[in-house]
Amino acid sequence: MKKKLRLIWQLALNDFHSKYASSQLGIFWAFFKPVVMASVYIVVFSVIARATPVSGIYPYALWMLPGLIVWFVFSDSVSTGVSTLTDYSYLVKNIRFDISILPGVKVVSAYIIHTFFILLVFALYLLMGLPIKIYMIQIVYYYAATFIFTLAVTRIVCTIQPFFKDLAVAIEIILLVGVWACPIMWDLSMIPESYAIWFKINPMYHLVSGYRACFMGDYWMWQRPRSMAAFWCVTLLLEFFGRRLFRRLSTHFSDVI
Repeated sequence: MKKKLRLIWQLALNDFHSKYASSQLGIFWAFFKPVVMASVYIVVFSVIARATPVSGIYPYALWMLPGLIVWFVFSDSVSTGVSTLTDYSYLVKNIRFDISILPGVKVVSAYIIHTFFILLVFALYLLMGLPIKIYMIQIVYYYAATFIFTLAVTRIVCTIQPFFKDLAVAIEIILLVGVWACPIMWDLSMIPESYAIWFKINPMYHLVSGYRACFMGDYWMWQRPRSMAAFWCVTLLLEFFGRRLFRRLSTHFSDVI
């Protein structure tokens, strides 16, 4: 197990560096792009739309940021992970290599930036003098839960992609629409409860609201058992389905890549 984890980490670091190896500023762009995207959202909703502070304490931009960093790591992992088997075709065709670790490489690579942004949010809270709560320790749970869910989805899409080459394009469109299916730039209280229930089924709701609760909430994760149960039911089903699908189709990967 240690050998596998070490190999995943090494491949993830190589993947992270290779994305920007041809540019002069290198990995600077890895952090610059999401910062710019987050800044655009913040300016639009906080400056132009003049959104009021949440609970009268937290600036709307800071309320929105935890949800954005969850979406960034998920969308980055899935959009780049969909072509994992194609990117590592030389390893897929190596019969001695355990290709089951490859989906995790893209997720771990995306988590390098994700970890940086979590630390950045903590720093912003300290700089703005906002209250530091005990609930922040829950970030460890949501950090791990996000990883497991993201890995499950990434494994499924990268398994299908060799057989459906247009999946990468479809994923980009789905992610473009999907960001609005999560309560990131808006709150569920804005819509009737009869409609809100459908958004709560989305596993990303548990993660987005959870990250937000770590900084601004006043409850523990187990105090919302329905949300937690729905998330793990969907996530474990995706994980089970993804692993079985990967094992069943793995013998055909080298033929279609």
